Amino acid sequence: MPRTTGRFLDIRRDPHSGELLARGGDAEAHSLLQRAGFVAVVRLHESYHRAPSA
Repeated sequence: MPRTTGRFLDIRRDPHSGELLARGGDAEAHSLLQRAGFVAVVRLHESYHRAPSA
């Protein structure tokens, strides 16, 4: 049985900055986010995607 837990994403609006952030997911989920226009943010201890600001 394939393992699917890595595909789940947590997409929320940051209460402080108002940005739409997505965390979690596997490589396929990250690819989908990038194709949808989300920008990858990679920091020393975390990585996530954010929706581009207008």
